[in-house]
Amino acid sequence: MIRILFICHGNICRSAAAETVMAELCRGNHLLQVEVSSAATTREEIGNDIYPPMKRALREQGYSCSPHAARQTVPEDYDRYDYLIGMDYENLSDMKRIYGGDPLKKISLLRDWAGEAGQEIDDPWYTRDFRGALAQIEAGCRGLMQHLRKGRRAAPVQIGVISDTHGLLRRGVVAELQDCSHILHAGDIIRETDLDELRLYGSLYAVRGNNDLWQDGLRDLAGVLRFTIAGVSFLMTHDRRSVPRNLEGVQAVIFGHTHQYSEEWLDGRLWLNPGSCGRARFGGEVSMAKLKVQDGKILKIQKICFSNQQE
Repeated sequence: MIRILFICHGNICRSAAAETVMAELCRGNHLLQVEVSSAATTREEIGNDIYPPMKRALREQGYSCSPHAARQTVPEDYDRYDYLIGMDYENLSDMKRIYGGDPLKKISLLRDWAGEAGQEIDDPWYTRDFRGALAQIEAGCRGLMQHLRKGRRAAPVQIGVISDTHGLLRRGVVAELQDCSHILHAGDIIRETDLDELRLYGSLYAVRGNNDLWQDGLRDLAGVLRFTIAGVSFLMTHDRRSVPRNLEGVQAVIFGHTHQYSEEWLDGRLWLNPGSCGRARFGGEVSMAKLKVQDGKILKIQKICFSNQQE
């Protein structure tokens, strides 16, 4: 087991966001033997949740925020964790004071892992630029993930791809998702509780659809989401017309909206619409898709259809 502890001043912004991002990356890369946590160097925010503007920035990028209660790091953390990662130099100074030094060289700055040695994560408590800080955090976590993945061959990963549920999460769909470690929802969700249920089955990535703009709890979801699972780079949006022009590095584009299944390869890139797996509309079929991916490659695409009467 590899243990990572992210640390900042209060444990409600930067370190809590780093924990959220890194945990998602570990799930996405199928690294189950990694424990990720976060803590503060002070007691100022003990017990508090992630600061709302940072939580909003995380949700806009598609991250699911688990319940969080800020805690202060203690001397025993030095022996427990393999990586102790601070956000700025003040954090590092406080960490060495708490731990009595760094004899095993476990302490580093997060941006060191992004190839930006000596650079700090900007504190959004003062800059108010929570998206900018999150981008720096994501870069650092991606670099750390590359370090952890060296020399490891991951097992194939099964991904469930659904869209346009429109308030109906069919039991047949749920049954198909049981062997999926990741679930992609391309929008028009309607019921936030359906996302809560989907999170029980796997790591969830979701974007808002045009009908979700009117739903509390869904309108803040990202309209366009980029993420990586098992080394495969995805871009997901609800409407194909919203796909940005720049698709450099993207291996799979996921979208919905039309309620019609489509699967095509263009210039070596997969374009996949899983169709609608909610209520049948426009006389179309009810469908979803599954992907099997491994080490940066899409190994298999499976279309799954359901009876229109089976809800």
